Amino acid sequence: MPNDWNSLEIAQLIIAALMPLALLGLGLLVAKNTRRVDSLRHANETVVARRLEIFGEVAPKLNRLLCFTALVGRWKEITPADVLTLKRDVDEVMYVNRLLFSDTLFAAYQTFMARLFAMYVTVDGDALIRARISSDLGDRRHRPWWNPLMADMFARDHICEPAEAHLAYAELSAAFREDLYVTDLTRPLHRLLPKQGSGHALPNPSVKTNSDAHTPVTTS
Repeated sequence: MPNDWNSLEIAQLIIAALMPLALLGLGLLVAKNTRRVDSLRHANETVVARRLEIFGEVAPKLNRLLCFTALVGRWKEITPADVLTLKRDVDEVMYVNRLLFSDTLFAAYQTFMARLFAMYVTVDGDALIRARISSDLGDRRHRPWWNPLMADMFARDHICEPAEAHLAYAELSAAFREDLYVTDLTRPLHRLLPKQGSGHALPNPSVKTNSDAHTPVTTS
């Protein structure tokens, strides 16, 4: 009969009826995933922003710890009591915010501190400082703030040499760069070429500047 519908026609009608519903479902799924990606991106940006705040707080103190141990920079101004205070301050900030950082960074931080200080070696006592009292780079005993009793604040074995302190500091700096999504200075971003006729040349990342340095300025 001419009015009889065959199976193909019925299937086409069903597909035509379901197509709007399928498109609606696909649109809802895409919108949901987009919102999820936006939410994750916002959360990630919030964490990184907080990490930057923490880094800004602890970085100068970590640098002073390095200066004291390696006898560089402004080490002459830093007393042993100052060093222990710096350690406590940085420890408090880092341990309170431990969940915000990667395991790699926190392991590098603990390694850095363990190399600079002998912890838990005395009952109810402060950590001992693993730095040298004197070396070819300088003698703390010649500083106006020195007191002979301060010698008891220094460890007598497993001393951290300046080169070791620099290495531990460099490894900690690399871990911070990873957590802060800062480009590795040995693999800089590709230089962007200026538009033709602009007359402005962008800086070449292969040329190092003072801002590239993570190690302290070493003044005598």
